[in-house]
Amino acid sequence: MLEFLIPANVIDVIGNYLNAGGPVVVALLCSTFLLWLLICERLLYFTFAHRRLYKSQSEAWDRRDDRSTWEAYAFRERLISEMRVENQRNLGVIKALILITPLLGLLGTVTGMIEVFQVIVDTGASNARLMASGISRATIPTMTGLAVSLTGVLAINYLERKNTRSVANLNHDLEVESGMGYGSHRRLTDAGMDSAEVNITPLLDIVFILLIFFIVTATFLDEVGLGLQSPQDDPPEDEQRPPPTLMLTVRNDGFVMIDAVRMVDPRSVTPIVEAFTAENPRGVVLLSAEPDSRVETTVLVLDQTRMAGVDPAVAIQER
Repeated sequence: MLEFLIPANVIDVIGNYLNAGGPVVVALLCSTFLLWLLICERLLYFTFAHRRLYKSQSEAWDRRDDRSTWEAYAFRERLISEMRVENQRNLGVIKALILITPLLGLLGTVTGMIEVFQVIVDTGASNARLMASGISRATIPTMTGLAVSLTGVLAINYLERKNTRSVANLNHDLEVESGMGYGSHRRLTDAGMDSAEVNITPLLDIVFILLIFFIVTATFLDEVGLGLQSPQDDPPEDEQRPPPTLMLTVRNDGFVMIDAVRMVDPRSVTPIVEAFTAENPRGVVLLSAEPDSRVETTVLVLDQTRMAGVDPAVAIQER
């Protein structure tokens, strides 16, 4: 554990984690940073600014002499609404991010499964070692998304309880003289705030992960058979004819004869050989040197043909 106190080790661990999880983990980390930035802002609000706002709302109500008319009731409701609006600021964004993180984990699971299936298509077998990269890209985003969502759910429950409690306390402190059906014991929550939300995203993640492990542990049988190839009666016409030949003859005067037709400089052999091989892919290049030709010229022509991508057949004429 002491090695994580070293910044270089922490950077290496984070880099390996991002490489194993893929680009979805980067998006998860960005959403996590934004989520906890907003949560910390709300915690700081309830720790410091909320007390001042609560005190100012109470003092504004205490300074009012009329507490029995409809105007007083409307003023009281405005004070409570202002408190509720300030308490619920950014809570909707926090809830959205809490719902987004499991969906990003599910996206990572799907992309990892696609990579696993691609390995199966390429290899034709369930090799766990080859599929390790896809499995890590399917499980790490799921784990990260569920962990972030879990911590976010705990934080949003705490913030909503603080909001409900503070609004209820303010409603209790701002007393009115006439009942009018709106006493200090009026419940400020409705049925919509108490309803539970059903999120099946973690269940889908579990189903996909079980499918991955089923694929990994499954055995793919390779059928053993004999491949039969019937002989051909007549070979193709191209195989019956001999391949075309390019004859390069090194003369004793330092020049090169091309098919005993034209004479060229040995340094211009490369484009000639390239043009020949482009027209005749099955062609053969022969290099012949006269008995009294210079060795340096022969080596130069040999290098020129190899620069054209051809390894010629060399024939040295004897004296």
